[in-house]
Amino acid sequence: MMSPHLKFFILLSISLVFFSISQFLFNKTPFFTRSHYSAPKNKPVHLLIVSSWRSGSSFLGQIFNHHNDVFYLFEPGHSIWMKFQNESSELLHFPLRDLLRSLFTCDVSPLHQYLPNGGNHTSDLRFFGETRALCTPPFCSAFIPSEGYDRLKCYHRCKNYLLDRMKETCKTYSHVVMKTVRILDLSVLLPLFRDPAFNLHILHLVRDPRAVALSRKSFSLNTDDHIVLKADGNKNITISRVMEKICKSQVDINNVAKAAEVLRGRYMAIRLEDLSNEPLKYLKKMYSFAGLSLTKDLEQWVYNITHKEVEESLTFSRNSSKVVQKWRTDLDFNFVKQIQDNCKEAMDRFGYRPARSKTEQQNLTLDLVNKEWSLE
Repeated sequence: MMSPHLKFFILLSISLVFFSISQFLFNKTPFFTRSHYSAPKNKPVHLLIVSSWRSGSSFLGQIFNHHNDVFYLFEPGHSIWMKFQNESSELLHFPLRDLLRSLFTCDVSPLHQYLPNGGNHTSDLRFFGETRALCTPPFCSAFIPSEGYDRLKCYHRCKNYLLDRMKETCKTYSHVVMKTVRILDLSVLLPLFRDPAFNLHILHLVRDPRAVALSRKSFSLNTDDHIVLKADGNKNITISRVMEKICKSQVDINNVAKAAEVLRGRYMAIRLEDLSNEPLKYLKKMYSFAGLSLTKDLEQWVYNITHKEVEESLTFSRNSSKVVQKWRTDLDFNFVKQIQDNCKEAMDRFGYRPARSKTEQQNLTLDLVNKEWSLE
């Protein structure tokens, strides 16, 4: 039996070989010119939501998951990180990129090597109930139309279906959307943008680092934090150190998007605060970016989950405009200062103003989110 480390480095070696070949082709073949980046109308749209932990990406993912034209997958990289917990995020980028490449083309075969029990059934894919397409026909015939999409019922009714059925189901959708918090370096994905087989777009969700830090205090992310800080040699894992690394990665993602010619028109940044305060306005912007139509039913659903405590299994159903301010009353000011210092560049880049005193922090009439910030 091969050790986990040996398995990982074999997978990494294969990934790097493909990466080298693709880089050679992209640099040598004249076909890869700017005029060929736009895809034919019949080519599926691929959208990747990138963000960081506790930033509202699950909420944003569900906004796309509820669209009838979307095949959505939640955290495809989770299985890789759980299988190789002693590796660094920097190394795990490569197998994750290759997995994304496969899944965007509806090829689910690589999942078998990462999921428990060989990944034969949907129950082996930990978050399969987050995918509406795996809880409804044609994938799952146990769906009851009158009950609508319910992820908890899905976990019970659709768990024994063969995972390979995903391939044909996925191909029936015009949009394949995935969300991940495990991409800390967008440059790793540049070969996918240059590949004419893809029509890849990036939706980059950011959130006030102080609000993220508060959420982390009540949510255990020990395994992920260890992987994030592995390459830095930080054995003393603290929220402030993790936040420093994550904030830097969000700035780096934005830098790559601005500098790479191939991402022109295919990158959009959005703040959770803006989405929470004006959900319908930003819903329209995001759907337009993704080439999706907006229905009245979807508008009503998004309004309900951002303004009311909806009685359903979706954990993000709440008054979202109040949630984004919670850090201002719940965090100790000394901790706030530490996060502001560690994340200064990210706060400046994404339009978050520092609180200069406890009084400023707790004065909710003082807006600490710069409304002038541009999405471009």
